[in-house]
Amino acid sequence: MTTILKHLPVGQRIGIAFSGGLDTSAALLWMRQKGAVPYAYTANLGQPDEEDYDAIPRRAMEYGAENARLIDCRKQLVAEGIAAIQCGAFHNTTGGLTYFNTTPLGRAVTGTMLVAAMKEDGVNIWGDGSTYKG
Repeated sequence: MTTILKHLPVGQRIGIAFSGGLDTSAALLWMRQKGAVPYAYTANLGQPDEEDYDAIPRRAMEYGAENARLIDCRKQLVAEGIAAIQCGAFHNTTGGLTYFNTTPLGRAVTGTMLVAAMKEDGVNIWGDGSTYKG
């Protein structure tokens, strides 16, 4: 059963997709300060601008995560990307150029893989630290 909680459940495990940025760092710390037991999950999608993926879970621990895991999502992203290319999905045209918009694929893969990791850890509540800006 799916339920949207109106209050932070004290003493319970809560999973959060943790990027290591300001928003998720603040959300994780806030959850811990309010009595939740936060578990942080970071998706490795192979972004070339991330210099040290292994540092992100360590940062989560510094902000109060009970546990922090780096989840390798690269193979799944490749599989989904190939399927999208094969079916011609996500063609976008801007400035006269056509490209494949893979952002939705990355988000779907991230959500699926992180929820699977949460299930392995016995975490049944997903907390969100997103500002919905990207």
